[in-house]
Parts: sequence; C-alpha cells; structure tokens
Amino acid sequence: MNAQNDLLTLYPFDDGYEEQLLECLANITDFPFDEDVDRPLIAEIMRDFPDVDILEQIRAWRWYRIDNPGILKNPRGALRRWMLKAREFGL
Repeated sequence: MNAQNDLLTLYPFDDGYEEQLLECLANITDFPFDEDVDRPLIAEIMRDFPDVDILEQIRAWRWYRIDNPGILKNPRGALRRWMLKAREFGL
C-alpha cells in the first residue's frame, strides 16, 4: 500500500493527485519548478497538511502570484506558509 493512502485526510488522494499538484506547480509563472526538488516538497506538504485541500490552495496561490507578481527569495517556503494560513483560516 502506498504511504499516501495511509494518511488521515479530509481530501482523499487518488493515484494521480501528486501528479496534479506537480503539474499545477509547474504552471505557476516564475516558480522555479524542478521535479527533483518539488516532488519531495509535495510529498511533505501532503503529509503535513492532510486537513487542507492542497490542490485548491496551490491553484489559489497561483492566482495570487499572478495578481501579485514579484521575486520570491524562497518560493517553496512561501508555499508552505500559504498552507499554514489555509489551515489557520480553515480553508
């Protein structure tokens, strides 16, 4: 059994969920997508935020970045902070 299926989550992860998350990240303007770095990031986010609709939040972050362009010194850290805020606000 895959570890993703062992997580307790409000949002069930289907077999293609991680790929959907990676594809969404890859389509964020100015995000320095690197599959070797971002695949473990996504796995960590899935593990750490089982109570957050991660795909919806990455989509929301993508639109936020479009509306608020600028250079992020730490884009992956910014994404994690976005997830923390999503949890805090119950999104």
